[in-house]
Amino acid sequence: MVAITATNAASPSLQQTLLQSKVAQARQEAEQAESQAQSLRQQADQAEQDAQSSRANYTQTKQQADAASTYSPRSATERSAVPERTQDFLVRMYTAASDKFSAGGNPLKADPNSAPVKNYLGQATGRIVSVTA
Repeated sequence: MVAITATNAASPSLQQTLLQSKVAQARQEAEQAESQAQSLRQQADQAEQDAQSSRANYTQTKQQADAASTYSPRSATERSAVPERTQDFLVRMYTAASDKFSAGGNPLKADPNSAPVKNYLGQATGRIVSVTA
């Protein structure tokens, strides 16, 4: 019996072997995750550097464009050459003249029962048949 017990203690059990392989697999996965995280950190650092470079380029280009601009930007205190009341009047006139505010109907409608049109001599010259072309 003693010899059997010693043999069993010297060889690892199947369960222990499975646990060791799971531990080794978990360690490998952790190392891969750490490597991937480090790679992502490097990519993020590179992206941050690119963003800072782009911001600096934008600022420099904007300053050059502002310096080369022919026209100065309008300030909030500048006013138009056309007085505000005139502008308001023109807007109202345009609105009143638009199609949706014009009088409906055509005063020159064709009417088959209308009397013939006469000229200044009293001669019949015809009827208004259609005013649309």
